[in-house]
Amino acid sequence: MNDINSMCFLVVIETQKVKSYLFASPIMREIRGASMLLDLLNRKKTKEILKTFNPNDYELVYLGGGTGRILFRREEDAENFKNKVLKTYRQETVTARVSVEIVPRKKDDNGETFPEWMSHGVRQSQQNKLGQSKGIPVLAGRWVQPCTSCGQEPAEKILHEHGEHRLCRACLLKRREISEHLYKEIKSGKKRKWLLSPASKLISRYTDRFIFTTLAQYTEDRGYRIFLPQDFDDIGQASRPFNYMGFIYADGNRMGEVVKALGEKFTDEEEAKLAYKAFSEIMDQATREAAVEAVLEVVDIKKDRFVPAEFIMAGGDDLMLAVPGHNALDVAILFMERFQEKTRKLQDKYIRQGRLPEPFSHEGLTTSAGVVIAHAHYPVSDLMDLAGELMKIAKTKAARLAETKKEQTGTLDFIVLTEAGSEPIKDRRKDEYTRYLNSGLEIKLTERPYTTAKAHWLLTTIRDLKSSRIPRSKLKSLYPVLFQGPMQAQFDALRIRERLKVTGDLERSASLNRLVTTTLPVFPFRKRDDNCWSTPLTEIMELYDFIQPGKKQVDDESLYFTRKGRKP
Repeated sequence: MNDINSMCFLVVIETQKVKSYLFASPIMREIRGASMLLDLLNRKKTKEILKTFNPNDYELVYLGGGTGRILFRREEDAENFKNKVLKTYRQETVTARVSVEIVPRKKDDNGETFPEWMSHGVRQSQQNKLGQSKGIPVLAGRWVQPCTSCGQEPAEKILHEHGEHRLCRACLLKRREISEHLYKEIKSGKKRKWLLSPASKLISRYTDRFIFTTLAQYTEDRGYRIFLPQDFDDIGQASRPFNYMGFIYADGNRMGEVVKALGEKFTDEEEAKLAYKAFSEIMDQATREAAVEAVLEVVDIKKDRFVPAEFIMAGGDDLMLAVPGHNALDVAILFMERFQEKTRKLQDKYIRQGRLPEPFSHEGLTTSAGVVIAHAHYPVSDLMDLAGELMKIAKTKAARLAETKKEQTGTLDFIVLTEAGSEPIKDRRKDEYTRYLNSGLEIKLTERPYTTAKAHWLLTTIRDLKSSRIPRSKLKSLYPVLFQGPMQAQFDALRIRERLKVTGDLERSASLNRLVTTTLPVFPFRKRDDNCWSTPLTEIMELYDFIQPGKKQVDDESLYFTRKGRKP
């Protein structure tokens, strides 16, 4: 290990405009190829460039998840490395953008600790990216045909894979990456299938920290190999109801605060460097493994070993994932739980191996997710935007719980999209899901976002209602009632409850009886505090068709609170 004090120049690598590059085309194959190229460049190609330098003149802190931190002894080496990285990204992708900043370490009287140097580098990278120039599409001229995939660049080659496509160089590179390295076609004709490459081949091409490598390793350990979807319709066709897809966008909670705390906790330079490296690696590994485990344990894998899921992006603390609509919430919840569990256990492992001085988060790191359930034909870039908006709302709740109740938990928000709309979700919730009485009482027609524990309760409640075989129409009749004035909503809801009692439905269904009496004592609402009532009935009705029986977790809402040592 090189002496950190002799390394005076920090190189900060940040992949820029990731979403623009990933979703330049709406076609899954190009989206998948874009993700693979970014991972290849970040984890493998950048390290290969680094190895061309004298190992005594640099030290790698971290590479992965679209970022990198490398220390150099001399500025000329750092500058040379920067130019090679930028050139490689241009050659390999044409349109992907990466920021490479060289940040000298301050040498004044106060100096700069290692964590302060890292933070300084990230801030400078974020500031400088605003001034970078964008590539301008070169579509001009009478005889130039646009790319049929992205529509942004001139077509360069006609490809006959999956029909005829005129592709620009950027889309062609994406398509070639998956066809040459990710899978193998094993059937011809209308029923073609694409078998995921073996883990050994993926490790050789990408490293063992690539999301599809992790997927291949997990399935091969179970004794089988899997087939991949080729478009989002393949995922929608596996959904119940048919042709719906769930888009999950997850991001780590309060990661900036964790990094700041590292600097305060580890004052020794070498310990701080170890902790920063361990934090980055643990977060990245937990994201990949938790995502793969959640999909393989929840999503139905048919006898033909076809997995209807797409790992759009998984690295660092970021996850984008597409699954069948009815699996989306179960996958998101399990991912968040596994992520926290793995970050806790990996800290223990790193400490035993001498790679981390002591834990940086005893309870484990947490993540929040936004989930959109929509028709499989809905533009995937729009789903990403909506899921990102929901994820930010969920993260706000996670931060509030951490600050006010010292509760470290994953949170998620979700929406079932039945029609296109441009109104921000926050505004829609305020306009359609919030009522105010003259007394000052606030009534919320939703309880989103949910913690993982409360989300478990929600899905268990829906499954219990479905297993009791109460006619769907009777439950659905409650939905329009909720959007009336609060007093009228209570009056009509109580009438429906009395009809359920007279018909014997409450007696036949313990779960329904508990919901309309105990859970919601001021039916159809319950008190959150003196100034606010709320109801989970809107999300129960909106999700009802998408939650399938057979995934029962816990029978009673109160168990979630007694487990945490609180009163039910």
